[in-house]
Amino acid sequence: MNALSRREEDTVVKTAKGRALKLCDPVVKEFAECATGRTVSVAWACRQQLHAVEDCMRQ
Repeated sequence: MNALSRREEDTVVKTAKGRALKLCDPVVKEFAECATGRTVSVAWACRQQLHAVEDCMRQ
Protein backbone atom coordinates (compact mmCIF):
# COMPACT_ATOMS: atom_id res chain seq x y z
CA MET A 1 0.00 0.00 0.00
CA ASN A 2 1.37 3.41 -0.97
CA ALA A 3 0.62 6.41 1.17
CA LEU A 4 1.01 10.06 0.31
CA SER A 5 3.35 12.23 2.26
CA ARG A 6 1.85 15.21 4.06
CA ARG A 7 3.22 17.53 1.40
CA GLU A 8 1.77 15.46 -1.45
CA GLU A 9 -1.59 15.28 0.32
CA ASP A 10 -1.64 19.08 0.78
CA THR A 11 -0.84 19.56 -2.91
CA VAL A 12 -3.66 17.23 -3.97
CA VAL A 13 -6.17 18.95 -1.68
CA LYS A 14 -5.17 22.45 -2.85
CA THR A 15 -5.39 21.41 -6.49
CA ALA A 16 -8.81 19.80 -6.04
CA LYS A 17 -10.13 22.79 -4.10
CA GLY A 18 -8.86 25.24 -6.72
CA ARG A 19 -10.44 23.24 -9.53
CA ALA A 20 -13.74 22.97 -7.65
CA LEU A 21 -13.84 26.70 -6.95
CA LYS A 22 -13.16 27.48 -10.61
CA LEU A 23 -15.91 25.14 -11.82
CA CYS A 24 -18.38 26.27 -9.16
CA ASP A 25 -17.69 30.00 -9.41
CA PRO A 26 -21.17 30.96 -10.77
CA VAL A 27 -22.91 28.96 -8.03
CA VAL A 28 -20.69 30.46 -5.33
CA LYS A 29 -21.38 33.98 -6.62
CA GLU A 30 -25.13 33.31 -6.52
CA PHE A 31 -24.84 32.23 -2.89
CA ALA A 32 -22.69 35.26 -2.06
CA GLU A 33 -25.27 37.60 -3.60
CA CYS A 34 -28.01 35.99 -1.54
CA ALA A 35 -25.94 36.18 1.65
CA THR A 36 -24.97 39.84 1.21
CA GLY A 37 -26.47 41.97 3.97
CA ARG A 38 -27.72 39.00 5.97
CA THR A 39 -26.49 37.59 9.23
CA VAL A 40 -28.59 34.95 10.92
CA SER A 41 -31.27 34.81 8.22
CA VAL A 42 -28.76 33.47 5.68
CA ALA A 43 -29.32 30.02 7.20
CA TRP A 44 -32.82 29.70 5.81
CA ALA A 45 -33.01 32.44 3.15
CA CYS A 46 -30.13 31.05 1.09
CA ARG A 47 -30.58 27.35 1.82
CA GLN A 48 -31.09 26.37 -1.83
CA GLN A 49 -27.99 28.22 -2.97
CA LEU A 50 -25.94 26.67 -0.17
CA HIS A 51 -27.04 23.18 -1.17
CA ALA A 52 -26.17 23.95 -4.79
CA VAL A 53 -22.65 25.04 -3.72
CA GLU A 54 -22.20 21.91 -1.60
CA ASP A 55 -23.35 19.65 -4.45
CA CYS A 56 -21.06 21.37 -6.91
CA MET A 57 -18.05 21.12 -4.58
CA ARG A 58 -18.59 17.38 -4.09
CA GLN A 59 -18.24 16.65 -7.80
